[in-house]
Amino acid sequence: MKHAFAFFAALVALFSAVQFCAAYDLRMGSGEKDFARYREYGYNVTPAGDLGKLGTYDEIAPGAIAADSPLRKQIERNRVTFQRQCDEAAQAGLQVCIGTDEVTLPRAVVERFKKDITRDAKNGVFNFESEKFWEIYRAKYREVLRAFPAVKFVMIRTGENYANKTGDYTGRTVKEKEFDDAYCQRMARLINETRQVVVDECGRMLIWRTWDLGNDGFHANPQVYDRVLAGVTGRKGLIFAVKHVQTDFWRYNDFNPNIGRGGVDQIIEFQCSREYEGKGAFPNYLGELFATDMKHIHDLGVRGVWIWNFGGGGAGPKLKNDRWSRVNIDAAVRLRDNPELNPRAVAEAWAAKEFGSKAAPKVADLLLLSSECVRKLVYIEAYALKHKGWMPSRGLMRDDLIRGERQMRLHGGLDLIYAETKDQFDAVLQEKTDALALARQMLALYDSAKADIIAERGDAVYQDARSTLLYLESLAEVMSHYIRGMFLFYRSQETHDAKITAQAKTELEQWRVAWNRYHTDIPKLPGAATLYRSQYGEQTNDSEGAMADTCEQALKKLSVKQ
Repeated sequence: MKHAFAFFAALVALFSAVQFCAAYDLRMGSGEKDFARYREYGYNVTPAGDLGKLGTYDEIAPGAIAADSPLRKQIERNRVTFQRQCDEAAQAGLQVCIGTDEVTLPRAVVERFKKDITRDAKNGVFNFESEKFWEIYRAKYREVLRAFPAVKFVMIRTGENYANKTGDYTGRTVKEKEFDDAYCQRMARLINETRQVVVDECGRMLIWRTWDLGNDGFHANPQVYDRVLAGVTGRKGLIFAVKHVQTDFWRYNDFNPNIGRGGVDQIIEFQCSREYEGKGAFPNYLGELFATDMKHIHDLGVRGVWIWNFGGGGAGPKLKNDRWSRVNIDAAVRLRDNPELNPRAVAEAWAAKEFGSKAAPKVADLLLLSSECVRKLVYIEAYALKHKGWMPSRGLMRDDLIRGERQMRLHGGLDLIYAETKDQFDAVLQEKTDALALARQMLALYDSAKADIIAERGDAVYQDARSTLLYLESLAEVMSHYIRGMFLFYRSQETHDAKITAQAKTELEQWRVAWNRYHTDIPKLPGAATLYRSQYGEQTNDSEGAMADTCEQALKKLSVKQ
């Protein structure tokens, strides 16, 4: 069986090399609060709702979710909300794509059929060989799609599943241990079963997200991708969603090698408010990156795009004004239609609308500097180049969190980064100096357009956008002193050199001043987003080993030495 599966995978790879996937003009946008914004950008589909939270299971498991139970009442509220979203989408001329994470079922339903539908009752591992499991699975889709005829697309994610965080549902990803033949067969079976009920029975389209975590899975690894597709027996009505980068929306990621592969329809995902790079709290223009990758997908015959206007990650920064996300949305939309456009010209055209025609060239100049500024601010290139793909920054900055020495799987561990990059010590220090210099250059460019912006758009617009550039400058100063100070500290621990020890102490003292100034001055600005925090997670007491604790512990050691 294993040899046969490998043979079919080889055929899929050969097929993809000679035939591009069919063009599919699907333009999906997500993250907006007002559906009318999607039509402004020419989108024709929007995600809405969670299919897994709309099913009552009355037909397949009557009484499992009691009519008077809190869960049943929540499902009814979910249905009312989702119907309203369908109505709003229709008014905006949009088709609805409902999503869900699989495999997910209500705990009450699982409890009723546990012996029949699980392989491991203790850990809740669903049994894909159980016909009862598939009866329940199909019934969920039939019920919800029958109840909501406005749904045109169903989108499935299997690479992450957090249903177990609630008390009412249980969920698991398809991966159990490895991306092995057993995984590929389970995934293919799940795709086939879902496509049959969604497409063949219910007449909808199915979007299957290849997304999962790491460098080695369905999303990032062509070998796994080919092996899964080898087991997919029906392609009608089936679209695969793939991010334009090989893993997640980081720099130091190659173009995803699975795009245009396998002779299937695809929709390609782009994120405009990058969750690892500030989420629009400051300029981070992605036009040049989008232009390159949009051209590549066009050359491969792929036309479907899913543009994440907003969304991804959790927490902040929370924006007061979304203009720096809007410039990326505008670029993604225009470059999707014409990837030959000049990204600078796209930026300048947007800037003319936002700040006026006279200020537009200078704003475009600062936008073109912004991508390099953010790259040098967020990443340590010497480390990232050794760890391209998954977690190239070890999550030192993610959402509005800044981490430190404490290691949490692949997050944090600044001392580990130093150990891997100390042979490029001077380059790392210079990189952080450069990030701050670029932030200041961007601010100077903006200030040089002050008179033109005020004349054409008013002082409030000028001050509001200037706040975000001051935010960026202050954050870059914090990160510059943080990384420079800690790298000097680590070097001083190794060399016991008095000069380096003194430099480390000076840098970390400057970090303390910069961090205090960031917390004191930036919140006073009219257009500034919420601040970055020295934490590992969302809990307010989760600060041990994060940036501030790491720096203060180093300062204590340096003070003792002197």
